[in-house]
Amino acid sequence: DCLHVLAGHTKAVHSAAFSPDGGRVLTASVDGSIRIWRVSDGECLLTIRAESSVVRTATFSPDGSKVLVASGSENIHLFSVESGECCLTLVGHDDWVRAASFSPDGLLIASASYDGTARIWSAVNGQCLQTLTGHSGGLVSADIFVG
Repeated sequence: DCLHVLAGHTKAVHSAAFSPDGGRVLTASVDGSIRIWRVSDGECLLTIRAESSVVRTATFSPDGSKVLVASGSENIHLFSVESGECCLTLVGHDDWVRAASFSPDGLLIASASYDGTARIWSAVNGQCLQTLTGHSGGLVSADIFVG
């Protein structure tokens, strides 16, 4: 059974993700916004406006305090779930960032870009720690595996 219809975006939703505690869900839309919803009643708790008009993907940090956003730009942004303010911008890709994800401990971020590179970043200070090259085309997914 459908619990709630989360209405509010004005264009297509590209991704959705639950918070680590399962109490919230975020949606990322090509309308340039990220919305955080309470699962229990479907209420929109926060709307974040992205740098670009297209948000490709967004996800919660492992502790649920931040939202990682890859949008239609070369930059990646971390937003505070409390305030909705941007607290860190990762700069270095030469084309759109298609995807970004946290490491399980929340200390690293992996990103994939249409520039053909994947990058590993510090989630603490935004420093690019490693650039992974060798792909002949744009990348569309990134993840960090431990073990």
